[in-house]
Amino acid sequence: MCSNRSAFGLLLLAWLASVTILGVEAYTTPPPTTANCTTVSTFDAALQECVVQLGIAPERLDQEYNLLLYPADRDTMCLVRCIGVLLRFWNDTTGLREATIRQYYEPAPEDQDYQNRTRSCLAALEPSVTDVCERAHRSFLCYHQHYGYLRKTDRYVPKTPLEMKQIQQDCVDVYGLDPARLNHYQDGQFPEDPETQCFVRCVGLRAGLYTDRDGPNIDRMYIQCESCADETLFRAKAGECIAAQRRHKLSKCTAAYRTLYHCFRDDQLDLYASLTTAAAAATAMTTTTTTKKSTPPNAIPALSVRKPSDRAKLSPDAWQLEIILEGLYNQKY
Repeated sequence: MCSNRSAFGLLLLAWLASVTILGVEAYTTPPPTTANCTTVSTFDAALQECVVQLGIAPERLDQEYNLLLYPADRDTMCLVRCIGVLLRFWNDTTGLREATIRQYYEPAPEDQDYQNRTRSCLAALEPSVTDVCERAHRSFLCYHQHYGYLRKTDRYVPKTPLEMKQIQQDCVDVYGLDPARLNHYQDGQFPEDPETQCFVRCVGLRAGLYTDRDGPNIDRMYIQCESCADETLFRAKAGECIAAQRRHKLSKCTAAYRTLYHCFRDDQLDLYASLTTAAAAATAMTTTTTTKKSTPPNAIPALSVRKPSDRAKLSPDAWQLEIILEGLYNQKY
C-alpha cells in the first residue's frame, strides 16, 4: 500500500468532520487524487515493470527493447502482452483496443497512408492464432511498425470497473454522503439534486474525464467507452451537445452533471451508435436492395449493465443517467 494513503485518509476524515454541517455545494473541489502505487501510464514504465514481472534478462532492455526491437520469441511476445494489459490496450478476450494503443504512436506529418497500412496489417492476422501472447504481439506490431513513432509521454489509461468503483466510493466519502446513496447510484438512480450533481463531478474529476475549465474530455471519453460509435460522429455530436450545455451559466456541480448527463448517458450513446449504423447502411445501399430495417447493434457492451427488459422495470429517473461513468459504476462485485 502507498505510504501516503493512510495519511491522506486521516486528513480526509478530519476534513469531513469539519464540513458535515455545511452544504455540499460550498465544497466543490475534492481533495487532489493521491498517487497510485501500481498504475503506469507511459510505455517505458510498463516495459520496465513487465521485464521485472516476467523475469526477462535486464540486458535485453538496452540491447533490443529500448531500440524499439520486439522480435517474435516467447519472452518478447508475452512481454508485449504484459505491456498491453498494464496500459489497457490489450484484452485477451476482446483483443486490441485501438483507440487506446494509438495514443502511444505519433504518425509522421507527411505519411498519408499510415491508417491503411495498419488496418491491412490487422486484417491479415489469422483468426486461427489462439495463443494470447502471440496474438497480442502480432496485433501490437501492426501499430508499432506501421502507425507512427512511439510516444514516451504519459497517456490516458482507461479505468477498470474496480477502479471506477473505488473512485465512486471515494466521492461518496469526500462529500460525506449517506452510504445508502451508493446503492442507489449502482442501481442507476441519479436524481438531480445538489449532492448527486457534485458526486458526478467528483467522479469525472478523479477519473480524469472532466475538468471545470474544459468540461468532458472527449478524447478520453471515447477511449473509456471502448470506441462505442464512429469516432468522427462521436466527436462532432458530443462536442455540439457539450457546447450547448456550457452556454448556460451554471454552478460547477450542475455544469458537470448537465454535460455528463445530457451528452454521455446511455441513450445518447445509443443515438451516436445508431447514426453510425445508419451512415454505414446508406453506404451499403449501392450493393444491396434489402428493405429490412436493421436494429442498431449493442455498440457499448462494456458499459451496458442492464438488458432492455430490465429498464422497463425502472422509473425514467432510475435509468436516464446511464452516462459512461455510471455504466461502469453499475457493475456489481
